[in-house]
Formats: sequence, C-alpha cells, structure tokens
Amino acid sequence: MKDAVSTAKTMIRDLYDDERLEALALEEIELVDDGAKECWAVTLGFFRPKSVTVKSGAIGMMLQPTQIENRDFKKLYFNADTGAFVRMEIRPAP
Repeated sequence: MKDAVSTAKTMIRDLYDDERLEALALEEIELVDDGAKECWAVTLGFFRPKSVTVKSGAIGMMLQPTQIENRDFKKLYFNADTGAFVRMEIRPAP
C-alpha cells in the first residue's frame, strides 16, 4: 500500500512536471476489484496554476476580484500484485 502511494506521488509529479503542484496529499486509498485483478486505487489532491479561477465579488469588490483555488483530484490505479500502473482518472471534487 505504501509503495502504491509513493509511486502515485512520483508519477503525478512527473506527469505534471511543467506545472507547479502545491499541497500534494493523499486523499483516499482502497483496494478494488478491477475485473480480473485487484488494484490499489490511490486518490491524490493538489492545487495547480491551471485550476485557479478568478471571480469578481460584490460591486464594491469589483476592483479586487476574489481568487478561488480549486483542488484537483486524480485517482491512480496500480496492480496490487505487481505494482504496475493501470490507469489514471479524474475524480470530481467533493
């Protein structure tokens, strides 16, 4: 299980090496049946520059828009027996 989490974090950093990921953290982990094999499903959450949305507040705050940071969640699957990467999915925010 720890190996799957460590590999997932390394893989996310490598896949998004052109972006500055912030607050990368383990959100969920579970052992799931993926058809013919069991997999570790590792969900990681992080902030990245492309996930930042700028919205204006009330009329008085129009000169100072409010910045909202949206956390991204990715679920990575690894074969529980071999540790091999299976797939990555976008997990909707809660």
